[in-house]
Amino acid sequence: MNVTQFQLDALREIGNIGSGHAATALSNLLQRRIDMSVPEVWVVPFEQVAAIVGHLDTPQAVIYVKVEGEASGKAVFLFPVESAEIVVQALFGSNEFRDLYTDEMAQSALKEVGNILVSSFIVALSQLSGIPLQPSVPALAVDMIGASLDAIFLEEGTLEDTVLFIDTQLSGIPQIEGQFIFLPDEGSLEKLLGALGL
Repeated sequence: MNVTQFQLDALREIGNIGSGHAATALSNLLQRRIDMSVPEVWVVPFEQVAAIVGHLDTPQAVIYVKVEGEASGKAVFLFPVESAEIVVQALFGSNEFRDLYTDEMAQSALKEVGNILVSSFIVALSQLSGIPLQPSVPALAVDMIGASLDAIFLEEGTLEDTVLFIDTQLSGIPQIEGQFIFLPDEGSLEKLLGALGL
């Protein structure tokens, strides 16, 4: 699917609105000012996902949500493990190290943060397109990114051959980076862009 600059600008605006929602929700959760920016938005062919994510053997915290509605798909938020650990420490208000692989409280806290981040972008997509979208309960994996993405790709359903990537940077705690990825089901991205009047 060819995406015009005008369409990319509209998707960047969705990224900015989503990041605004996420920053507000995280500020309330962490009781401190959090800002979130979207430096980059891409729409890429499916086969380029691995190249953009990079280092598929690197562990990352992966929050995964199924998106139901008229433009269904899969939404994923990727956190480098170091970023995820900083967020969890901020949530618990201590510098005590928490092992994301074994600490259930840390995993639960991270899942809540991931839910806020993913839902913020899904709500922005829904608001601007006018298409109702409902995120499912989030799942969390802390694993090599390649293995996590493979498991998500192999779930049932036919994915679009185009993927929406939104890079994010959080500030207010030591700088955190993450990536939001929307893997539309077949036909969903066209519906969204069509509903945006593009």
